Parts: sequence; structure tokens; C-alpha cells
Amino acid sequence: MNGTPVTEAEVNAAYAGDLNVPIVFASGDDAAIKEITARLGPLDTVVTKHSLGFHAAETLTPTAACELIHQGVIAALAHRNQRHPYKLSHPVTLDLSFKSYMPAEILSYLRSVERIDSHTIRFVGHDMSEVTDFIDVIDWYNPDMTP
Repeated sequence: MNGTPVTEAEVNAAYAGDLNVPIVFASGDDAAIKEITARLGPLDTVVTKHSLGFHAAETLTPTAACELIHQGVIAALAHRNQRHPYKLSHPVTLDLSFKSYMPAEILSYLRSVERIDSHTIRFVGHDMSEVTDFIDVIDWYNPDMTP
């Protein structure tokens, strides 16, 4: 977005930021938490599993993870006024690259989409609401309309 690679957490944080809502807590595996805090700054987190490899992880039990997340959220909310919304400048430029050229080809027929290269498109939204609506359509659209 706006020329910088972003994570899913940043997309969600920017959407919340447009609504003046700060991100105060995150949970996930150690790699996700490292990435989130590197991009969004310090915030309360809970690591629920540690990656040991592509198909292996050391995880907490669901009960233990839920308890840590519960306590982490309570702690985060106690000092939420110390966090500021994550805001991007508007309009928001979204570049998306696909593994296959076909989605880029199909989406490039929309007047609001510019094709950047064989696998990449660009959409410019007025704000994060418009950008996330566009992402939702891409995520859920199925040409044959099957659920």
C-alpha cells in the first residue's frame, strides 16, 4: 500500500486507523508477532506458538492460549490511551500481485484497476474502507458464482 509492502495486520490496522481506532493487542505465532511489532510499533502481544520449521511448531494448548490472550487483552485495554491509530495518507494505492496472470488479466478490465505487469494490478481507493471493499471482492469473487 502506498508503495510499501504490507502485512495483513497492517491492512487491518490502517482500516482501524481510518476509524481513529488504535491497535492495542495482537496474538499469533512468533514470526507474525515479530513482523507486526516491527511494522506497527510496540504493543501488547501474546505468542501462541513458536515455529520450528515449515511443517512444525511448538504450540500452547488451546486452553492456555485462550487464557494468555484473555489476560493480554485486559492488560492492553488498561493502557489503550497510550496507543495512536495507524494512519496512511489518502488516497491509498494498493498494488496486488498474483501467482497466476489470470486474475490480473480479468481485474484489469475494471476501469478502476490499472495493470502494472503480467501478474500485478493497482487500485487507488479514496480511503481504507474503499480499499478493503476492493480486497473483499477479490477474496470472495468466483466467476461461476458457486459458494
